[in-house]
Amino acid sequence: MEYFPENETKSISAIRSGSEAAYRSVYLYYYERLCIYVLNFTSDRVVAEDVVQEVFLKLWTRRQQLKPDGSLNGYLYTLAYNEYINIYRKNRQRDRELEVFRLKSLSELLEGNEEAYQEKLSRVKKAIEELPPRCKEVFLLNKQHGLRHKEIAKRLDISVKTVENQVGKAMTQLRKKVTSDSLMLFFFLKKVLKSHNFRKIH
Repeated sequence: MEYFPENETKSISAIRSGSEAAYRSVYLYYYERLCIYVLNFTSDRVVAEDVVQEVFLKLWTRRQQLKPDGSLNGYLYTLAYNEYINIYRKNRQRDRELEVFRLKSLSELLEGNEEAYQEKLSRVKKAIEELPPRCKEVFLLNKQHGLRHKEIAKRLDISVKTVENQVGKAMTQLRKKVTSDSLMLFFFLKKVLKSHNFRKIH
């Protein structure tokens, strides 16, 4: 089934009914158009593609919410804009949290509280070492070495979804073992941790 804008109502009806063919045709028609749209807000192609993938995921999971006489075009572009804004806000919040922690960490060092500082770092390293082998490998490639999910998937010959699941699993386990401020130390001290030799995966 090929998508044509003039037959939008028919496509909406088909998607609402669970037609994968209709969904696929809309995906093929809009994917690159939506990527170009999101690139108006960011110069990062990977971010744009992540946004668009999320848009199509929501299109399918929320297909029953589509209005039979609504505008699919308007719906998709609105989803793309809102998804980008959500990511932008999350990144800003994360940056603010990292800055607060950075200042706190520097303050601890200036006050001579290096022992407590090193203790936190040791707890995080130990918790990472205790992760399942594949989970640790994916987590370190992402958080320590800065590889994106797609890059990791290609390097390890696994799906992007598997990478996302492994990173999420690692974060869940680490949060159970270390305090939030200790975990943030890991992200703040990437350069330091790059010099630390974690046990290799066999």
